[in-house]
Amino acid sequence: MTPLVFISHSSQDRRIALRVCEALERLGLGCWLASRDIGPGDNFQEAIVRAIRTVRVMVLVFTGNANNSDEIKKEIALASQNHLAVIPLRAEDVVPSDAFVYELSTRQWVDAFDDWDRAMQRLAEQIGEMAAQQSMAPASEPGGAARRRPLAIGLACAAAVALLVTGGSVFWFGKETAPPGASSGTPAGPPSTAPAVAPPAPITASNIAGKWVTDPLTNPYDQNQKSVLHFDFEQTGGALLGTVSEKTEFGGSIKSIQGGQVTGDAIVFYTRGMIASGSYEQPYKEIYHGTVKGEVIEFVRQNDVATGGVPQKFAAKRE
Repeated sequence: MTPLVFISHSSQDRRIALRVCEALERLGLGCWLASRDIGPGDNFQEAIVRAIRTVRVMVLVFTGNANNSDEIKKEIALASQNHLAVIPLRAEDVVPSDAFVYELSTRQWVDAFDDWDRAMQRLAEQIGEMAAQQSMAPASEPGGAARRRPLAIGLACAAAVALLVTGGSVFWFGKETAPPGASSGTPAGPPSTAPAVAPPAPITASNIAGKWVTDPLTNPYDQNQKSVLHFDFEQTGGALLGTVSEKTEFGGSIKSIQGGQVTGDAIVFYTRGMIASGSYEQPYKEIYHGTVKGEVIEFVRQNDVATGGVPQKFAAKRE
């Protein structure tokens, strides 16, 4: 599962962008943030272009720095090319330059410099509405044919299955109830034996794509806190992609899987996060080592924070 929101911001406003990202992810909206999600050695420009193509909404963190940023103007242009909805979030009371007035004149602005929490809630609501509108929007086929096509295909498939089942039943029961010496001159033979259903393929690291969930986990730093992890894995050869969602009684977060690799029955990947350290925020990695054993994946999770890093063991099963 790819993130829903691309957060566009000036590199000088990284801390503000991180606050926006964390606020949205606490509300269940996955985000893509260049300063967090571009890995070491990745091509910066290519990663941004790929991300804009995969998300549904762009949030522009608008400040005085952003107002003078040529890179943000490029990202807005890419959003327009990819028919991406853009929501400007004013983190400072700044009048947009002519270039931004042209690009964003029809957008509905959200002001965050008066009431941050209310602005984040309003922003999340707008993102949800825009994503829903995009999901419901028909393709370019006339007369709403695109909207009707999935239903028509579903009905056609259902009708075909019903026809096969009904026809098969008529044939079967006709054969079973035909009296001896019927016009065919061939006595009815014994009913054929239904083919055996093949057992499901055993779970290995090569077929873990899909959704997995853990039982409630106890926080190793606070025994009174519980959380549940949800994994949404995607596989491309030996590479592992997807997201990790962690839900607690106070909220939750969604993080993209980074550096995921599958070798034999072993799985290794990490996610990125930020932790408050004094008066500043410190980035960290949360590293997952997993082993497929029977119907579960046994994990060991450990972060690389210098003052922490307590390993946590747990198992995940298919949802």
